[in-house]
Amino acid sequence: MRFMHLTAAVGTLAMAGATVPSVRAADFAPVPYVSGTIKPNHRSQTELDKALVDFYRAWKSVYVVQDCGPGRYFVKVDADHKPVAGGTAAGTITVSEAHGYGMLITAMMAGADPHAQKIFDGMVLYFRDHPARSDANLLAWNQVAGCENAGDDVGGDNTATDGDLDIGYALLLADATWGSDGAIDYRAEADKVMTAILKHEVDPTSDFLLIGDWAGRGDDATYAATTRSSDFMMSHLAAFAQASGDPRWLSVRDRTYTIINAVRAGFSLRTGLMPDFIVGLPQSPAPAPSGFIEGESDGDYSWNAGRYPWRIGLDYLLNGDQRALNAVRPLNAWARRATGGVPQEFADTYRVDGSVPPGHGKNSMAFVSLLGVSAMAEPGNQRWLNAIWDTVTDKTVSDEDYFGNTLKLLAMISMSGHWARP
Repeated sequence: MRFMHLTAAVGTLAMAGATVPSVRAADFAPVPYVSGTIKPNHRSQTELDKALVDFYRAWKSVYVVQDCGPGRYFVKVDADHKPVAGGTAAGTITVSEAHGYGMLITAMMAGADPHAQKIFDGMVLYFRDHPARSDANLLAWNQVAGCENAGDDVGGDNTATDGDLDIGYALLLADATWGSDGAIDYRAEADKVMTAILKHEVDPTSDFLLIGDWAGRGDDATYAATTRSSDFMMSHLAAFAQASGDPRWLSVRDRTYTIINAVRAGFSLRTGLMPDFIVGLPQSPAPAPSGFIEGESDGDYSWNAGRYPWRIGLDYLLNGDQRALNAVRPLNAWARRATGGVPQEFADTYRVDGSVPPGHGKNSMAFVSLLGVSAMAEPGNQRWLNAIWDTVTDKTVSDEDYFGNTLKLLAMISMSGHWARP
């Protein structure tokens, strides 16, 4: 996979200590999505690409750092000096989720950044430096100042499934982008990650995604019947099946769609919303009770589930799976109604019935930007999609924290047509 043909050069990128040459017209191009899907159409492809590369430059200048050893790179979640949430330890510098995002972004922006492979390889080195306790081919989920894994109080040597899934997909992209004959055999690394995920982060009997390698062990078996909607990376699972030839990945994908359908039918038929955490697996999927693992919104469409429209939407954009369309269609329609077609009115938490709990804000990029990906599924969402793009691009990197800015960048990659298959 190579990115080809950007209509016009889009300026210079900056990284710490270096000036990056202008993007060349032959290096960066949108990826064809499934016929009938849409992109923002009130901006030319050149304008979409320029907005994407400009924001990538701003994001990278803040969050991508070279530290924790020679040639190591990672996404520094506290680089903006804003609070880091998500149950992390004091002094957190990064988490596996951020590292997976960084590897995805770096591989997919390779056509716009001649330093991308150097940074990506440094991220692989960082990954190798911080193995999970369960398996050297999974990433310990939380690192702190001093570049050590966080302590047992937050399970710093455990894994978070989403980070490992993204790392596996990014390694397949790296193999497709640069080949695996250089200093790092990306394909071999991807194979090891995929094998480790199946061994440690997928339920061994019912093939649903666990929330981490720790979820079925000892005192933590409370969480063994639980999955997290932000992990529903259907296009990743399809790519893993194709790359590995292992049909179990398709079983995991099928099981995940079965869970989605059960939750929708029982709890969110009108809205299409998913809760952050789903319990009662495999027989009786249901939203988690309040305070189950992270907080009072564990059973709501909140800071985890906000990624669901992006993850499911990509499966339709890339693979045309009708189950993905069936999942995002009611969510798109409900979101337009709930906001009156004004993306800035979208709240940062909803109950799955569509009501808003008291005390929640609006217009967070961790939510609004990702709605744009699911909106791309059907032409009837064109005006809504255009409004989302404008809302997203109106915000600067200083307006959001690591989480909002990084999800915004991932959404812009998707909406501009640059989300790649291996």
